[in-house]
Amino acid sequence: MKKKCLSFTGIVFIFLLLTACSEDVIQYEAKPSDFGDGGFSNKSGQRIMVNDGELVIISNLFNRDKMVITNNQAKETSIDKLFKYEDYPMSEPLEKVYKDFKITTKGDRYYFTIEGMKLEFKKIGQRIIVDEEGVEYTTSKYPD
Repeated sequence: MKKKCLSFTGIVFIFLLLTACSEDVIQYEAKPSDFGDGGFSNKSGQRIMVNDGELVIISNLFNRDKMVITNNQAKETSIDKLFKYEDYPMSEPLEKVYKDFKITTKGDRYYFTIEGMKLEFKKIGQRIIVDEEGVEYTTSKYPD
């Protein structure tokens, strides 16, 4: 009888442990307000922010000739892909303002819909996000 109780207790413990491990733990919650007050920028100087209800994306001519280096590899950013999708010349500086955009969040993810294009970012630190290409963006603003 004692062995059956111990076996049953062990099975229940393992079940509870597996259940707890299978749930996604969200360490950093994504909020649309994170993109205010200067937004986020990457190492190549690209910036994405929300200002007065408009989405502003800035990319300088000097920096657009260089791709972001991540893990010793040159990477195209999600912002680069957005500009290519919209057929902007990569040889011009750009400050693009989008009035018609949507930002939603779920857990640690930000989802942007911009003129038919979708961008996704994941919050990996208190002031750090990463785009779909693995490029990190940081902000000087501490979350609320």
